[in-house]
Amino acid sequence: MRKYRILSVSIILSCLLFSLIMAQIIFDKMHEVDEAQKSLKAYKERMSDPVNALDPSTNKVGVSNGELIIPKLEVDCTIRSDTVNAYDAVYHYPESSGFGQPGECGILGHRTTYSGLFRNIGDLEPGDQVIIKDLILKKKYTYQVTSNGDDIRWDYKTNPIRFAQEGEARLLLITCYPPGEKSAAYITHCKLISTSSF
Repeated sequence: MRKYRILSVSIILSCLLFSLIMAQIIFDKMHEVDEAQKSLKAYKERMSDPVNALDPSTNKVGVSNGELIIPKLEVDCTIRSDTVNAYDAVYHYPESSGFGQPGECGILGHRTTYSGLFRNIGDLEPGDQVIIKDLILKKKYTYQVTSNGDDIRWDYKTNPIRFAQEGEARLLLITCYPPGEKSAAYITHCKLISTSSF
């Protein structure tokens, strides 16, 4: 009888010990999940703040539902207007013209960080195509490069880039110069050549 009682107590103690160990493991895992969620939330908040890379002179917030395609550079990415620091995305200056609209539409991309989508922008030549898809209006705007490497603005910090709001529809692809530094703004100029629906 005493043998069974010892065995029963041993089983109960083993179950209690197992339960305590499992409870501690679950508590630790829940803590890890909570920390991961906090980290993700902080990252999203940090990425949603406007960033003044190459000094965009705006604090407007909002995401442009667009897509940038540069076939020669094998670039196909989203267009945002809430942050310049996002992977596989470029930044649309909200104070510039809208996609396909009269005036100058400004798009900023990184050369060496955050996917480095504009790392080979110097390879573009007059005649190369740049496409913007407006995912809200379901419009496709095809631009043609008119000049590349001729417009390097060393004074952009004291003379910020200003975008024309009228005239023919143009696109300015803007990045840093030299690559990886912010000494100047390197601008590739394009003009709109066609608009279509998709």
